[in-house]
Amino acid sequence: MSAPIDSVSSFQQLQSTPTTYGSSDLGQDAFLKLLVTQLQNQDPLSPQANEEFVAQLAQFSSLEQLNNANAALGSMYLAMSSMNNASMTQLLGMEVRATGDTFHYSGEGEVELHYDASTSTTATLTITDSDGKVVYTEDLGQISEGEGSLTWDGKGIPGDLPEGDYSFSIVSTAENAEDVEITTYIEGRIDGMSYETGAPVPSIQGVPIELGDILEVRSPDEEDDE
Repeated sequence: MSAPIDSVSSFQQLQSTPTTYGSSDLGQDAFLKLLVTQLQNQDPLSPQANEEFVAQLAQFSSLEQLNNANAALGSMYLAMSSMNNASMTQLLGMEVRATGDTFHYSGEGEVELHYDASTSTTATLTITDSDGKVVYTEDLGQISEGEGSLTWDGKGIPGDLPEGDYSFSIVSTAENAEDVEITTYIEGRIDGMSYETGAPVPSIQGVPIELGDILEVRSPDEEDDE
């Protein structure tokens, strides 16, 4: 049977013996404080056994190692996040194609709108402003299967529309409309990168797009050659 720990001398021996379970000052200080508290409050007639102190020391050491691992993983995450944010700046000035339906209209000229239809169908174009108000509708007639594009001249129901952000949708009007899928796309040059949310969010003329929505990236030179 193990002998009980002698209060002061055993504590001094433990205090002077270097631990091999971790090097964090916080972990060692916390263990010593708990150990002193236990010695001060234990029953002198029934002191705690050596094995129990050793088991507690192992538990404290495991907790300390987990904290160190968490700190190391946190540092790795920050480093990787910083590298990722820096690499995303390479998108600036690049031409991209992404799934989406929101675009910026300068207030003059024409806008090319892109789509991909799962099958040939009759369809209608609807354009709404940033408040969700319908400002333009057009019967497109028959559109072909696959990728296509159409041109909007900036005209709205009340006439010329002001500069701003607009959204568009192309919806099938055929009898089997529920079986027709029409995906809308936006294309343009990345001219901004926001990190407000902690992750890089590129934008085209101030309109943010998700990185996961980007389908194609082209250099401006490739765009000019086409």
